[in-house]
Amino acid sequence: MSDATTPLRDPAFLQAFLDTLIPPGDDGRMPGAGSLGLGETIVARIEAAPMLGPAVGAGLAAVRDAALERDPAGFASMPPHLRAEVVESQLAAHPMLILGVGLHLYPAYYQHPRVLEGIGEPPRPPFPEGYTVDETDPALLALLEARRRR
Repeated sequence: MSDATTPLRDPAFLQAFLDTLIPPGDDGRMPGAGSLGLGETIVARIEAAPMLGPAVGAGLAAVRDAALERDPAGFASMPPHLRAEVVESQLAAHPMLILGVGLHLYPAYYQHPRVLEGIGEPPRPPFPEGYTVDETDPALLALLEARRRR
């Protein structure tokens, strides 16, 4: 394994890796995960996870090293389909890689204002404005009350 920079601290590698997991949409509406500046947040959360952090770090290092074997310019310089092949080639040996990154990536991605706009939601948190909630059926509440009295 290369000692240079850890993959978690290599912004170009991390951006390319996140864009490999969630690539930009073909129509341009949905951004790739790497282009949203989520890297620092994801890295901080991964490094704070004592069980997943080392496994994810080892998986990312294996991806980096496998990419360097295929292309001396490295992972970030590869076209997306080759990056996906390299990641897939390391999953059997590093099964916690996608779980460990995805655990933090997907919530951060789907809360980002550009992504919310892309899926047709207002680019804001759901609260304090909240969402409209349908009225509860009084018959269902009566059933719950009856169960509580028993």
